[in-house]
Amino acid sequence: MKQFSLSAVALISLIATAQGQPAPDAVTAAPFEWGPSLKVLLVGGGWAHDFNTYFDKADSAALHAAGITNTHYTDDSAVAAREMPRVDVLLLSNNKPEFDTPEFRVAFSNFVSAGKGLVLLHAALWYNWHWGRHNSDAFNLIMVGGGARDHDGVSEFDETVVMDHPVTHGLPATFKMTDELYHTVPRPNGSPMEVLALAARPGGQKYASVWVVHHGPGRIVCIALGHDGFPRTHPEFQKLLVNAVNWAGGK
Repeated sequence: MKQFSLSAVALISLIATAQGQPAPDAVTAAPFEWGPSLKVLLVGGGWAHDFNTYFDKADSAALHAAGITNTHYTDDSAVAAREMPRVDVLLLSNNKPEFDTPEFRVAFSNFVSAGKGLVLLHAALWYNWHWGRHNSDAFNLIMVGGGARDHDGVSEFDETVVMDHPVTHGLPATFKMTDELYHTVPRPNGSPMEVLALAARPGGQKYASVWVVHHGPGRIVCIALGHDGFPRTHPEFQKLLVNAVNWAGGK
């Protein structure tokens, strides 16, 4: 599969529509305070999920319990754009349409170009991001390698680890998960996806559940799990989240 050049395709896709648009209102809140350890910015917000309960409080608590305590959360695109140059890992779960601002696109492109760590969680893997003048799927093609347009309702299914990798280190070979099952479909013209774990119901089709995207100098991890509180009761989900953030951050 073709690996896109960030400078040629991704950058154009991410900022092309920003040209000629007015700048968003300036951020008035004080910048976050960051310590010297791994800096992780959690960015959520949107629809069909309780972002405050799960993608902020629960996920922050899981990271803190594992010793990753230098974290902040926002659902404001201007705050995210301001803070991205200052952090090591972006944990993105947002699916809010109005998040798509010129300022955020430029900051995101610069973040990826700098070789920093990106973890795309659950809702961020949906086709939310209509970035690209000529191809509205540019974000998914480049940063996800594909994505999901459909999913099963919350219920139990099987997870199977198919590759030994730091992101899956310490996980059992197979385990149960209670969550939405995203119907992830790789795109032939997307960035290469290195699938680490598959999800399937007994006798059902297998879908990529955890994978690494090979694009640019940074580390990109995609985790399709995480709709609500059910997956967060599974220690395997918490292990995946912590492993992904550590690996994306070069730890």
